[in-house]
Amino acid sequence: MIDSMFKFLESFQKRDFGLLGLITILVLALIVSLLAFKSRNDQWNVWSQNKEIAFFNQSPLLSTADGPYFLDLSKSVKMGRSLSSYKERRFFPEYDKEFRNKSNKTEISEPSFFQISLLPISINFFSELFNSDLLTTANLIIPYTAFLTAFSIILFFIILGFGFEGTIAGLGASLSQSLFVRTSIGRVDTDLLNVSFFYSILALIFLSVRSKDLKLKIFFISLCGLINFLFTWWYQHPGFIFPFIITIILLQFLYKTSFNISISQIVLFLVFSGPSYVMKSTNSIASFIGEFLLFSRPETSKNVLKFPDTFQTITELQKLDFFEYFKTVLGEGNEWVGILGIFGLMFFLFLNSKKSAILFSVIIFLLMSVFIGKRFAIYAVPLYWFGFSYLSISIMLFLSKYINIKKLNNNVYKLLISTSTSILLIIMCVTNSLSMCENSFFFNCKPRYTPTPSFSSELTRAFDSLNSDNFDKKSVIVTWWDYGYWLNFFSGLSTVHDGGSQRSPKTYLVANTLTSTSQKKSYDTINYLVSSDLEKITEDTKNNLDYFEQQISTSSSIKRPTYLMLTNDMIRWWQTITYIGNWNINEGVQGIKDIFHPTKCESKNQNQLVCNEGIVDGKTGRLFINEDQYAQLESVSIVRDGKLFQQFLYKGKKSSIALLIIENDLNVDYFLTHPETIKSTFVELFLFKRPENNLFKLEKDGYPLYRLYKIN
Repeated sequence: MIDSMFKFLESFQKRDFGLLGLITILVLALIVSLLAFKSRNDQWNVWSQNKEIAFFNQSPLLSTADGPYFLDLSKSVKMGRSLSSYKERRFFPEYDKEFRNKSNKTEISEPSFFQISLLPISINFFSELFNSDLLTTANLIIPYTAFLTAFSIILFFIILGFGFEGTIAGLGASLSQSLFVRTSIGRVDTDLLNVSFFYSILALIFLSVRSKDLKLKIFFISLCGLINFLFTWWYQHPGFIFPFIITIILLQFLYKTSFNISISQIVLFLVFSGPSYVMKSTNSIASFIGEFLLFSRPETSKNVLKFPDTFQTITELQKLDFFEYFKTVLGEGNEWVGILGIFGLMFFLFLNSKKSAILFSVIIFLLMSVFIGKRFAIYAVPLYWFGFSYLSISIMLFLSKYINIKKLNNNVYKLLISTSTSILLIIMCVTNSLSMCENSFFFNCKPRYTPTPSFSSELTRAFDSLNSDNFDKKSVIVTWWDYGYWLNFFSGLSTVHDGGSQRSPKTYLVANTLTSTSQKKSYDTINYLVSSDLEKITEDTKNNLDYFEQQISTSSSIKRPTYLMLTNDMIRWWQTITYIGNWNINEGVQGIKDIFHPTKCESKNQNQLVCNEGIVDGKTGRLFINEDQYAQLESVSIVRDGKLFQQFLYKGKKSSIALLIIENDLNVDYFLTHPETIKSTFVELFLFKRPENNLFKLEKDGYPLYRLYKIN
């Protein structure tokens, strides 16, 4: 009994395979990292074979709305422009020089290279290899960052003493749904290397504390600080310094490091991490806690008026139930990996308590991803696959002690068991992942998942035309925040908000512009937006609603061209837009949250439609569910040739349902929606092409894709 228990514990603790084992692990690590590279390269090949969809002007597009932020910064570096010039266009009028001079505000200081992400600097550097094409460069570095991420994860677990498990953790994490989607082709973002930096730093912390040689301790902790400096430069979030310091102190305590050496390690880590970043780390962690833990917004926290929080509309920050979480993070069909991974991780923490201390910060992110939002899961995903492979390999090693019939050399036999188990798990990772080939061709693979560009080449051409059609360079575009970075990059024009500023009251004002049933109010709101900086808006919202609305209604147009850009994408974004735009800011409660609910309909006769929801009687406006039950429609609107063709209003029939019919060249779309949506500025201008009182002038008509209105 005692002998069996000893063998059981030994199987879950010791992993000494000698030099041959290390060579085997490194070979597997190279193979796994190449598989991570190949998975993104396969996606690139799919894009290259579908240039009509994925390319614009011979350059690849992006599959994220945030990517153009980094590309525009890279363009500024390449063209030798001031870095602050991009900021001026991002968040009008806050950083506009003309506005600031007029308002007697201080001039914006030029940021140093270390105050912008290393990502755009890297894109600019490597673009020399690709004819200075920033879009091509940004996309082609993605497979290489996937290779580095997988290898960094593996190296961390090799240093921890669990190399075979590390190969599974590296591949499983790289191909897991959460990380694979966020680092797929077109996803130009800091996520590409965040996980790689994170695990590299943890590996060096562990080496420094575990090493018995003082010179090696100093070397590893200094290198660790340098890597953390690059991580902070890359990600621009110095707050990570705090969990790293806590991890260092925890390991020093467990491994009984002397006080003098402990202090020296901490000081060296902080020095090489960059004194400037260290000084900013407190503000960074405070901002992080406020935004992601308390969900507070400093600019509106003391206001009388209560604005909606756009974080509630971001899926990455929404809490999921336990099984839905694993389905989203690891992929459908891999939920059991997460569950077994938790059990394996618990065994590891219990049986390898001293080594487990290095996982402190990773476990914090694991808990945050479960209880706060899945966006933090990318740092924790390797733990699920490590726990799963650790459990699998440990059990196989334990069982093998009883079935070694030929009595092979113990180390050789353990190596054979571990290698074969790892190879089986690698095959399982690949075949169950989104990178698996749909067409069954390994070298001409079409992965199960290849993202489509966030914005089509046609819409990109529309953005680009604002630059090429001699639009005034001082023009301001008011549109939804998802377009902010993309518009800045291709048009060179200014916007009022974007993906980095969507939590401000400006997002409510833009949404309210679209949902308002009064074009005059929408017109006034746009003028207020482009003539008021966030400081003024914040002050105005500290008063009552009447005062705020008076400030909006008395706003004058600015002396530079201002446009409202409406697109077909806003139809599918309407639920988010109405959630924000119809919010009752006086009481802080949700208003009408609506969608364009698609329904299939066919004409039964001249006056009736047969739809999924029932039969629509055009004369009475009744939607019959069955013979005895019906719902009353308030209106039926027909859009033809890009404008309102016919509208039936059922007077005296108040209802919460309206039918919208949009006739296109090839098909007819039917939507059930709220009557307030039918009366909204968005529908009136984009679908009905019906501006009122010369407030809006149609400048460019790209219907059904977009319409651009000039504010008169």
